[in-house]
Amino acid sequence: MSALRAVFPRTVYLAQRFSLPIPIIQDAAATTKRMFRYASESLQRHYNSTDEKPTLFNKIYKAGEEDFLSFTEIRDTALAYIVAGTDTTATTLTYLIWAVCRDHNIQRKLVEELGSLREGFDDADLKGLVYLGCVVDEALRLYSAVPAVLPRVVPPGGATLAGYRFEQGTVVSCQAYSLHRDANVFVDPERFRPERWEGATKEMRDAFHPFGGGARSTFTYSSLCLSLCLDSVEESYR
Repeated sequence: MSALRAVFPRTVYLAQRFSLPIPIIQDAAATTKRMFRYASESLQRHYNSTDEKPTLFNKIYKAGEEDFLSFTEIRDTALAYIVAGTDTTATTLTYLIWAVCRDHNIQRKLVEELGSLREGFDDADLKGLVYLGCVVDEALRLYSAVPAVLPRVVPPGGATLAGYRFEQGTVVSCQAYSLHRDANVFVDPERFRPERWEGATKEMRDAFHPFGGGARSTFTYSSLCLSLCLDSVEESYR
């Protein structure tokens, strides 16, 4: 629903306001309602839990009790953590394993590299897995967890972007799906080819925005993600 609102804001508004029979918007709206319900139920379970271990939500509840946050704000915060904290990793790993298992050569090369790990490997060892890093990058390029537009507001004074002048306050956006498939930057862009990242050009890195870009970009290589890749890919190979 967030992606649809960003790309077709007025269409989504009108479809919801007047209950227009547009299947994709109706499905997205129903999914949004289910997510809100799940977030509310999760909050209630957490609130009723007897576990006294402090969490971020303990402070959020306190802010709600002191009237700093409404229940809607608390629920929306919970939903953001649920989606950003679990959905992005799950989606990326699902596509990564699917793509690797479709190509025996990629699968073989990756498993061979994984076999070089010592017993009891740590984060430092994972950083040395060059091909695994390439596989992760290629999965994020083709199957980014955040492929929709990421709106930004042109700052005071305006700005010139790609040769076009935009006045201040103008909303501009760029989305990873098309950017990551630019044939001028990525040769044979629709093909899952991890080797392309072994000699990545500056243009490739500049165009690579699986989780956005700039000072607030959330993407870092997660040792958790890499560890899950190790277990899942090797098990699938067997």
